[in-house]
Amino acid sequence: MFIKRMLLFFGGCFLSISSFAGFVGEPTRALITETFPWSMTGSVGYASLSDAHDGQGQTAVGRMAIGKSLGDLLCGILGLEFGIQNGTTMQLQLSQATLDSLGGMPVTVTVNPLLDVLATLRVMPVQTYHIFGELKLGAAYRRMDVMFQDTVNNKSQFAGEVQAGLGVPILEAVTLSLLYQGVFGSSINFQVENTSATGLIANIPVQNGVLLSLNIAF
Repeated sequence: MFIKRMLLFFGGCFLSISSFAGFVGEPTRALITETFPWSMTGSVGYASLSDAHDGQGQTAVGRMAIGKSLGDLLCGILGLEFGIQNGTTMQLQLSQATLDSLGGMPVTVTVNPLLDVLATLRVMPVQTYHIFGELKLGAAYRRMDVMFQDTVNNKSQFAGEVQAGLGVPILEAVTLSLLYQGVFGSSINFQVENTSATGLIANIPVQNGVLLSLNIAF
């Protein structure tokens, strides 16, 4: 529900800006790939991590990335992007019986900033465009550290990542995109070793969110 509300909010902003974008310049694919091969992307948005207690996995996020256009395809522009995105601190959703076996304290974790590398595809239906599709696929590295307890393990993990959505040009080398972001994974699958009173986290939670991204090519 929280992510749905944020999608509606950002969607409204995006539609307002896309209406304005129809009056500005119309960059072509050749202009972008040859004149402005590099780009910087700044994003803001919201994300929701699974397995969090009482909605604590819902957080504001910011992302910075640098990208490089690799060339034209028949359907658009292919590129590569390296990014970093902030994390969050939350309590894990665990049963009271599980917490009692660990001494009764909640398990609080910090999901550290995410590092990712993504292949990007910007799909343009015509050479001069007012709207385009954007797809990013790749891998993200994440680390989750347990706070206040040394009886539960920290966890590092690579996961698949996807970003997908629509964008509009704002200026000759500036675009704005509204993107869904998903970082794959599975349940934390928390296990307790009763003889030693220690806990084991098997996975870092799944992450879903929405990003409003400003891209400046240079």
